[in-house]
Amino acid sequence: MYKLNFKKRVWIVKQHLKGISTSKICLAQNISRMTISNLIKSYNVFGWDGLKDHKTGRPETKLSKNAEIIILDLRKRFGYGACHIEQLLKRKGFGISHRQIEKLLLRNDLVKPNIKKQKSRKWVRYELPNPNDMAHTDWTYCPFTGKHLSVYIDDRTRLITSFGLFSRATANNSIALLKSAIVEYGKPKSVMTDHGPQYYTNKGDSQVNTQFRIVLNALGIKHYLARVNRPQTNGKVERFFLTYKTEYATGSFKNIYDFIKHYNEERIHMRLNYQTPKEVWNELKNVN
Repeated sequence: MYKLNFKKRVWIVKQHLKGISTSKICLAQNISRMTISNLIKSYNVFGWDGLKDHKTGRPETKLSKNAEIIILDLRKRFGYGACHIEQLLKRKGFGISHRQIEKLLLRNDLVKPNIKKQKSRKWVRYELPNPNDMAHTDWTYCPFTGKHLSVYIDDRTRLITSFGLFSRATANNSIALLKSAIVEYGKPKSVMTDHGPQYYTNKGDSQVNTQFRIVLNALGIKHYLARVNRPQTNGKVERFFLTYKTEYATGSFKNIYDFIKHYNEERIHMRLNYQTPKEVWNELKNVN
């Protein structure tokens, strides 16, 4: 037995219509009498189209025009991917698969087909169990304001607990943001930074306590340093900076305050099981 192509199915039906016996057709094509019977039934009901290959499984549901508009708008306004849009719509009661969304985005040239799968990571993602176990902080240049942006982001929940735009990236400004985060969300047990001059100084073989570290010591907060040339060690804050620069550029936000509110309270996060940072923060704080 083997799979018959369309041409051979047509030949079998034509032989049957000519009055050739079923036994001879079976011998000629090495098929069973049941196969011939099924082909004849398909032909009698659907004609020659009934002999063509058809996709198996459930037929794909056609998206409504309104659904297409909503999906395309989410992609254009925020740059969300198919899985992100799927989960966002699910929260609002719409069951549309990410495959349908992906196909729609491809048809509208809003994404490119991913030919190669993502290479497996050589590093393992870590995550502390509770809010305020650790805060990550860093500085970046803000292309939208021409100023320097710094944030404190909670390790467990990805909540931005403090942020600010400054003309200079200094230790004083880093300390001011830390104190602001403590007033709003409480004191973190530890802070992760890179080796930037705002946080760390190393003269010769000895570490010198910087202004930033002196404040941490006074507050009883541990200071952890990211590994040199390993940006993923402080990857959560680096990822936030990338998200900010990518999504703010869409023009969907009035200012950075508007974006931070959206990020904390509205933007769902894949690593948070498609919840918002504020939802996870409140959920875990209520448990603890």
